[in-house]
Amino acid sequence: MEYEEEKLTEGLVLARTRAVDLEGVKKLNFWGSEISDISVVRSMPNLEVCSVSVNSISTLADFAQCKQLTELYIRKNKIENLSEIFYLKNLSRLRNLWLADNPCAERKNYRATVLRTLPNLQKLDNVAVSDEDRTEADDSGEILTPPENLEQVLNGEDQGPTENGEEEGVESETNDESPKEEKSPHTDKPTDISAASNIADIKPKPSPVRPKQSLLDPVTLNWEETNKIREELGLKPLPFEKITTSKPIRKSAEKSRNAHVLQAVLILIRELDKDSLEIVNSATQKMLHSDT
Repeated sequence: MEYEEEKLTEGLVLARTRAVDLEGVKKLNFWGSEISDISVVRSMPNLEVCSVSVNSISTLADFAQCKQLTELYIRKNKIENLSEIFYLKNLSRLRNLWLADNPCAERKNYRATVLRTLPNLQKLDNVAVSDEDRTEADDSGEILTPPENLEQVLNGEDQGPTENGEEEGVESETNDESPKEEKSPHTDKPTDISAASNIADIKPKPSPVRPKQSLLDPVTLNWEETNKIREELGLKPLPFEKITTSKPIRKSAEKSRNAHVLQAVLILIRELDKDSLEIVNSATQKMLHSDT
């Protein structure tokens, strides 16, 4: 059975960041987590630093309302249309963007075009923006065509994940023998009507094969992986005790936070093998003994 791409959920975010709610999330690290849907960031108005490199993300629309965002690391994803950067145009605090290794980065005059559209950037793809870069952006940067739903997204009227599939002025070819497809008013990608109409006919299998373990599990972000992400962000590595020790929070909010964490753990712990369970058990025992 093939692995199904993941949607980043509120429970997973709160479990990993240890925040009380989504409004309290300022830094988000889901590097290399095989996620494709990050629409949950639309509910993070105070997000400042976001690292979601090495995933399957195909749109930047979800970041349009993150007004406090200053650093966005989203390299090695599946963003095809360079016009997606229009969704970042109103983020006045954005200074650092790492967009390399996406299909859109292969476009001619890519760097100059990005800097012409986002002139406030101070660093692009881990390279500081120089005066020469800005001059080249004015001279050779292309004027992109904004996505059709740009105004709706920037005004917060588009509540769902949005994707822009094809480049401007390019239409995808369709096979006359294939089932007819209908395009959504907010996307350029076709929706397979026949697949949706046959959902009711699908019967659950008596013994489904369990997919491979998801990297979204909050318990799988170990000490080494955390420091690898911090290194990408230019931060100092944390000691092991810093990762495994919970920070004190207000009692009024503790019950809410623990509910999210417990729900995620009970669901996701079933995906762990014996060795991973022993690590969890060891860390749990250490935390229990430290409280006594």
